[in-house]
Amino acid sequence: MLGRWIGGFFGSILWMLFPSSSRERSIRLSFLVLLILAVSVASVAFREVSINIPGLFQLDRGGSGPLGLKLGLDLRGGGHLVYQADTAIRVEVVFGEVLTAKQITDAANELKIPVSVKSKGNNVFRITSDNLDADTRDRLEKGLKEKFDSLETFQAIETPPPTPEQMEGVLDIINRRVNAFGTEEPIIQTIGDDRILVQLPGATGSIIRVTFSEPVEMEDLLSVLARIEMPFNSLDQDDNRRFKLKTNTLSSGRKTQLRQALGDQLGVKIDSFQVVSGIDEAKALIGQTALLEFKERTCADRFCLSYEDADIGLTGDDLDRADPVMDSSGVGWSISIQFNDRGSDIFSELTRRIAGVETKRIAIILDGEQLLAPVARAWIRDGRSEITGNFTREEVRTRSIQLESGRLPVPLKIIQESDVDALLGSESLEKSLVAGMIGLGLVMVFMVAYYRMAGVVAAVSLVVYSLIVLALFKMIPITLTLSHIGGFILSIGMAVDANVLIFERMKEEVRIGRTLASSMEVGFNRAWPAIRDGNVSTLITCIVLIWFGDRLGGGLITGFAISLMIGVLASMFTAVVVSRNLLQLLAWIGLGRRINLFTPERLRRTGDVPVGGS
Repeated sequence: MLGRWIGGFFGSILWMLFPSSSRERSIRLSFLVLLILAVSVASVAFREVSINIPGLFQLDRGGSGPLGLKLGLDLRGGGHLVYQADTAIRVEVVFGEVLTAKQITDAANELKIPVSVKSKGNNVFRITSDNLDADTRDRLEKGLKEKFDSLETFQAIETPPPTPEQMEGVLDIINRRVNAFGTEEPIIQTIGDDRILVQLPGATGSIIRVTFSEPVEMEDLLSVLARIEMPFNSLDQDDNRRFKLKTNTLSSGRKTQLRQALGDQLGVKIDSFQVVSGIDEAKALIGQTALLEFKERTCADRFCLSYEDADIGLTGDDLDRADPVMDSSGVGWSISIQFNDRGSDIFSELTRRIAGVETKRIAIILDGEQLLAPVARAWIRDGRSEITGNFTREEVRTRSIQLESGRLPVPLKIIQESDVDALLGSESLEKSLVAGMIGLGLVMVFMVAYYRMAGVVAAVSLVVYSLIVLALFKMIPITLTLSHIGGFILSIGMAVDANVLIFERMKEEVRIGRTLASSMEVGFNRAWPAIRDGNVSTLITCIVLIWFGDRLGGGLITGFAISLMIGVLASMFTAVVVSRNLLQLLAWIGLGRRINLFTPERLRRTGDVPVGGS
């Protein structure tokens, strides 16, 4: 039954495209145009489009913008980040005494060498700096030896330039982290050989986390926000003491006002009040360049204030999944983890040895910093376990992302960062829509005023063209930016140009005495080579721009070229098919005998006798 339906569908298309006469062709193409128009209107009219034919076809489309279109960073607001592979030389140092990262940093500052120091455990530290050339490393080594007699190892570590395979791995991991973070419609792509562009629409504004000393009702918190006229995008709670508020970017004065209002009007002490930007929250997860390691920890006592960690060969590469879940009590949150086959064997052996031992733990370390240190309460044989504790929903979500994402194949550093406010994005969208409507309207007025009924046909074709392009933007789908809108507006001119060429050739045929139907047919045939060559050359240019844009990271160029290409293809269809068939229909219903309705001036046919002549 389904095969018969599909065969009939394609058969009807062939019937439309290959008829036995020109009139039949026009009628059948008119039905095809109506079908395409109906699909386009339906696609644009519904914000979300969902089509599911089991075993054959599935499509889900829809975005946050007008008409369900997806909006990019410059139209919606959000964060713009550019990461670069960090190939700087690092130094790893080992001391024979207990030191802190601050002590080493202070010692380097005394030498006027700005550094960043991270502890790797067991008196092992990693030192990074923008400039660690040979001379600087010698000065640093001498200075540390003079300052600390216990310096045992001073080793420079060079990071080679990343390979294409490594950059693909980085791209994949960042994609996973961004998807887990929950950002809608992100743009993540490589730039050149060693850079990654990350655009996060919606990752903007301020995120406030408040912890009260006593339980607070959600309704009371909402009333306080209303009294101080504090607009917000979302308000979530982990429990009746911990809340997360997302707003537009707050000034320092507005932050102070909010904190004072919560403390004074609720009458509850505030234990914690943290404010970060949306982009900062995203960076904390996306830019994590850590090596994830699982180690066996031996504590000096059950309080584990001092300990030693032993490497067991278990890393983030051995972890399949990490998910936030409700714990068995149904009131708290925990992290569910699952290792692969190799990791399950190592984890099974580890838990067998340390299960039930008070002084043994599993240290989970990310980039030398402890994430978690759970106790193994039982022997886990299948590599599946839950990490429990006094976690909030937000904490287990963050930790799950960090665990599951593994490690980046190469370290990264941020070289560019910007934050586009949501208000600015909405203003850009509004102005773009106004510019597009004005441009389309002026073109339609000109065509009707100059070409009369032919101009009306062109105006109808432009409406059909616009609906088709918008439907394609939504169905492909394309994340719209200002560059896409610029390409769309330019393609309107291309669509009008094709109609102008056709109408001018029609005029020439009318002058020599042809009927409207005949003039239209000959005019289309004469105009087609110019329309074809002009549009094909534009398409070739678009392909070149897309090719270079993808390789050079020119997102603006690529977006402009893609929208222009779609617009050119749609304009060719509407000019050659829609306009042509509308003119034929008008000629057949009798309007074709009134030539002056279709021409910009009162044309004198060849052979006409001048008024007042002999």
